[in-house]
Amino acid sequence: MSRLKPSKRARLPDRAFAYVDSRGRRRLPVHDKTHVRNALARFNQVAFENDAARERARNRLLNAAKKYRIVPVGFITGLLQSERRAATAGRLVIELGRNPAPGELEKRLRIVLRDPTLAVLHWSDASGAYLDGTGKPVALPTERDQRGVTYLERQGRPMTALVHDPTILADPDLAETVLDAVRFVVEKDRLHGQIQATSTAAAALPTGFVTLLMTDIEASTALLHRLGDRYGALLNDVRGILRTALLRASGREIDARADEFFAVFEGAAAAIEAAVAIQRELGNRAWGDGLEVQVRVGIHSGRPTLTDAGYIGLAVHTAARLCSAAHGGQIVVSAATRAAVGASAPTGIRFRSLGRHRLPGLPDAEMLFQVQAQGLRVTFPRPRTGRHSVPRRQADDRRARLENRMRPEEGQLELPQPPG
Repeated sequence: MSRLKPSKRARLPDRAFAYVDSRGRRRLPVHDKTHVRNALARFNQVAFENDAARERARNRLLNAAKKYRIVPVGFITGLLQSERRAATAGRLVIELGRNPAPGELEKRLRIVLRDPTLAVLHWSDASGAYLDGTGKPVALPTERDQRGVTYLERQGRPMTALVHDPTILADPDLAETVLDAVRFVVEKDRLHGQIQATSTAAAALPTGFVTLLMTDIEASTALLHRLGDRYGALLNDVRGILRTALLRASGREIDARADEFFAVFEGAAAAIEAAVAIQRELGNRAWGDGLEVQVRVGIHSGRPTLTDAGYIGLAVHTAARLCSAAHGGQIVVSAATRAAVGASAPTGIRFRSLGRHRLPGLPDAEMLFQVQAQGLRVTFPRPRTGRHSVPRRQADDRRARLENRMRPEEGQLELPQPPG
């Protein structure tokens, strides 16, 4: 549709517009059939001064559609959906505004959202799991359960999970209203110590020889520029996938900042299992709008130092460098993790040698491996090290005391078993 020229627009009378505000500004021209169709499509994008003004504009628009014999099916459907959202949000405000007693949030959400099996779970660092209202750990639903899980965070850390009928929060506007209300109630309950799932922070994390997993979203800045305010919803979805895989593999979340995610596992095989599940789920997810969302994964096993602020030490830096070296959709692990997995690799998992590479900030070259499994992309460019790989002979001379040579016929590395 060609743009309405200012001179022609100025000559149109007020009745040629569906909406004229109190300051005389005219919106939604309806003087011909083409512009009526455009006004129907743009109606919900207009910020009306009040409900009465919106209703008047709606009636004018419907009358114009009738005049030009346009049947506005999509417009009417959208109005019904909007009214349903408003009604649900209104009921939610009324229900939660009654200052519910501790533990009643779940009951009232079930009533408002008309989902009798909805569950409100709260994260516990001490248990490494989500707990129900009685303080008992609850397993999150699997893909076969046909239940949705929506996560809420608190300062980048898991806080609450809603397990629900996946259709009830499919509308982004309704989901935002519900989650804002739930967050308010949960924060208030936490403030008064009325939630049993309390955090014990670093004291609950495993010590000794552990496996660290780090991820970040590839091209996150480009996604942010493209999506704007909608980027937050995408980030929520990605973190939901990460947390679901993490919990099913008995991992523990350490931190989540911006597009980065940091977790720990007591066993290396469990970390590999979680990483494969993450990449498979992301690869199968349809994001819409032509979006491609890919995550880099780096895994390293070692003995980091656990402090009140979390893990520190060379093992943490190595995991971060491995993540940076990976490409979107790829899982890169260190030789230490490959050795820790040993013969206990999950079924169908293979390790492809990527050679030795110097990673920024690390004293020695690292032998890198790519995790391969069904459903995962196989071919990637060279690791993103920012510099050339170390020549094989030179690297072998420096590291022969720590590693055996690679067997060319198998493409695998024979490594001593990790301590502990």
